[in-house]
Amino acid sequence: MSNPNEMSLHLSQIDNRRIALERRLDDGYGRIELALAEGRDVAQWEAFWIDLLHQYEALCNERLAQAA
Repeated sequence: MSNPNEMSLHLSQIDNRRIALERRLDDGYGRIELALAEGRDVAQWEAFWIDLLHQYEALCNERLAQAA
């Protein structure tokens, strides 16, 4: 980033996306647990949840790298 304002904006965008993914992960986990309790097949939901988790991890890693 060429200036502090751009860096701050970029970090804010990462944080906003990270927060949105965190909410989706929390919601998805709850839905998966409920569906499991009902005896439903959740294999596709779990695969999607894991993909969201990888996106979340990547954003966290990017945030750490940018802040360093």
